[in-house]
Parts: sequence; C-alpha cells; structure tokens
Amino acid sequence: MADQSNYYERTPVKKDNFLSERYPGNHVKFSPLLKPLQWMDGVYRTFGSRAFLTSKEMVKEFDSVAPLDKYLGEKEDIADMRRLLISYCHGIDENPFLSSIGRFLIKRIGLDAIVNRKKILHFYEDNKNFIETNGKFNAPLIVAGSPRSGTTLLQRLLSEDPNVRSPYTFELELPLPPMGSKADPLQDSRIRRSNAAIKTLTKLAPGFMEKFAESHVWSATEMEETIDYTLAHNGITQMNCPLAGLNHIKDILKVEDKRSLFLYERLFFTTLDAYRPAKSHWVLKATEYARYFPHILQEYEKAKVVVTHRNPLITLPSLCRLWESWCIAFDQEDSFDKHRFGHFIKMIQKQYLLVPLHYRKSNPEGEKQIFDCMYDELFSDPIAMVKKIYDDFDLEYTTAFEERMIAYLKNNKQGKYGRHKYSLEEYGFSAEAVFQEFEEYMHHYDFGIPDKIERPASFDFLKKRDTA
Repeated sequence: MADQSNYYERTPVKKDNFLSERYPGNHVKFSPLLKPLQWMDGVYRTFGSRAFLTSKEMVKEFDSVAPLDKYLGEKEDIADMRRLLISYCHGIDENPFLSSIGRFLIKRIGLDAIVNRKKILHFYEDNKNFIETNGKFNAPLIVAGSPRSGTTLLQRLLSEDPNVRSPYTFELELPLPPMGSKADPLQDSRIRRSNAAIKTLTKLAPGFMEKFAESHVWSATEMEETIDYTLAHNGITQMNCPLAGLNHIKDILKVEDKRSLFLYERLFFTTLDAYRPAKSHWVLKATEYARYFPHILQEYEKAKVVVTHRNPLITLPSLCRLWESWCIAFDQEDSFDKHRFGHFIKMIQKQYLLVPLHYRKSNPEGEKQIFDCMYDELFSDPIAMVKKIYDDFDLEYTTAFEERMIAYLKNNKQGKYGRHKYSLEEYGFSAEAVFQEFEEYMHHYDFGIPDKIERPASFDFLKKRDTA
C-alpha cells in the first residue's frame, strides 16, 4: 500500500463550507469523451492493478538510446538522471489520489515529451561534424530566479533583441528538424501542431488552460522555460513533481546529481544554433536555474546570469496558486489539500532562494557574470532595467530593440488573461513563520513583511511615455 503521507492529497470526503476553502473542487470539467478512460481503469482495479502506469514504458524509452548516452556525461551522470526518472514514475504510479483521467494525461504528456531525447541524440550522432563546426552555443544570457519574480517578462523582453535567439515553445516541444537560418519562425509548420495540442487539451479539459493562463501565458510562439522542457525530454514533467510526492521532490531538489541534464541542454541548444545561429547570444530562462545554480557557471563558463528577486512572502502564495491550477486537474475530486500542498511548494521555494545565495557567497569570483534584477524596479520601468543589464554586460543596445520591447509591452499588459487571487493564509502560512524560515534571504535582500500583497500596475511607465 502506498505511503499516503508522501502526498499532499487526502482521501476525498464530503465538505462543509469551512472545508471547501482548504479543499477546493477541481476547476476542470472533463469532456464526456474521456469517460471510457474511467471504465478502463475500473477494469484494471478489479484485478488489483491500475491503468496508465508510467514506469515500464518511460524507463524503457529512456534506456532505448543507451549507446548514445556517451554524449551526456559519464555512466554515473546518466545513472543519476535515470534514478530521477524512476523516482518520478514511482511517485506518480504509487499516488492513490490521482483520477484515472489524470493518470492518462500524465502518461500521455510524459511519453510525448521523452521521445525527443532519443530523436535529438540520434540527430546529433548523424550530424555531429556539422553541429560541432557550426554550433556556437558558448555564452548564453540566462535568466534565473524564484518563480513569480519577473523571469518570464524579462526573458520575453530580452528576446525582442533582433540579434539574439531564444527558444520558441514549438521548438522545445518539437525540436526537429531544426529551424533554418532563413526560415520565418512565425510560419513554421510546427506552430500549428503545437497549438493543436493546446486546443485539444482545452476541448477535452475545459478550464485547464484558461485557469493556468491567469498566471502564465502558454503559446506555441512565446519563449518558454528551457529546463522544464529538457527535463521533460528526460521523462520528468516539472509541473507534475508535487503529484509524484515528497520523496521525489527531495530527489529533484538535489543539486549535485544534475550534470547530465545540463550536458543535454548544451547539446540540444548547440544543435539548434548550428542550423539557425544567434547573431549575438542566446537568451534562456528557467526558474530551475536558480535551484541548480552551481551548474550554470560550471557548464557555461562565459555565461551571463540575471537573477530576479521579489519578496518571498508575495511569491510563495502566488507560486502555490500557479502550481495548484495545474496539479488539481489530475486529482480526484475533493482530494486537494491546500495546506499540505503549500508545505510541498515552500520546500521548493526555499531552494530557489538559498541555492544561488549560498553559491555566490562561496564563489565571489563569479560575481562579475551575475546581475541582480529587483522585481519592483523591473516593473517600474522594464526598458530601463533591460538597459542596465545590457550596460552591465557590455552588450549592444539598439533603437530597434527598444521599439520592439515597447510594442511587446503594449500588446501584453499584465492581467490580460485574468488574475489569480491568493494569500499566505489560505495555504496554511503565517507571514511571521515564513519570514523566519527565509530569514537569511530576506535580510540579504532587505525584504520585510509587507502590509498587504499588492500587484504593480500594468506598466504605468508606458502611459508616462505616451503623454510625455
């Protein structure tokens, strides 16, 4: 029997009004077309099993390309990544609180993503000389930091520089064949395929993507989180980690055993760069860079790193709400426990904050490659912040770049797709207790306990520019 303490969910029970605040209902209403999945799972359960288990097929797919693992580190590096995949699959398969539809979707998402690892490694093997000769992925500009601290906005602004490359979502989901140097990225046939998957999910699971978009816009032609996708290529869907349980969260938070992941990422982007090179540099973003911060400068010696910062007493409940909007879709109705879920997310948040801080204290020689971006300053004037970053890293800043950033900001005002409402208390936190737990980070960056959680206005500086 599964260890139920390993999971944030609880056995579904009838709720009263008080309990409904802590144990919310699922906002996703699945299509009747998915009803046969429940019947199939019922048959499996009759014989003491479950439908849609992940371990056997996911690990088999990972192992199927073993002869090419030589490009991803030593045997122990590969073994580390394989153990992480097994940890993830075991956690998902043992979770007694997932719905049958949830299990099906988790497995389908995982299998669709992991095949990219084999495809990329075979493509690299077949085109190795060309890729090594022409791929110049050496000095990326990397945006790291806690989730909900402005990383997405900053990446998408930096990506407006016509001299840089940043990966589109469709490139991360469907990387082959690589985009050519003369191709129009907005006419790529993969956009239709990528958007079709989102449309299908929206049709089969109404409410899923709509709710998620209130926190994070997901589109085939937006720039996206890199490590989230390279982890997925290795079988681990980052957003599903809380569903895999506490034991897996502890495994994925380990820093020292993630070298193979970064070697895969280097190979992946070197391959893309060989066919469509960046004129200046690549811009990558993932909050997971903060969790694995020591690997950045170890694997990319010439990297430029921007670390974003926002008061954790604001970002923690925001992150809980973002992750809740994803994870609850896969759970049985009335099983989601906000307080226990919040405890899991707080563990993850702590790594985002403290791993970069401790590394930087121990390795001050790397500070010239690191820039601290404060959220309030970024939202006060995003253009000025980008200028500061370019000045600090001695990068060429052009008028064309600025005009494209302004156009992006006008077309993507904050809250365009709705807003989440959240609080520390709804996830079982008190501001004082969280402040104490994050005290080292709070003091280092001069954060206090805010009187209330307030979101900044939607780029008021644009109004000032227009009326100047």
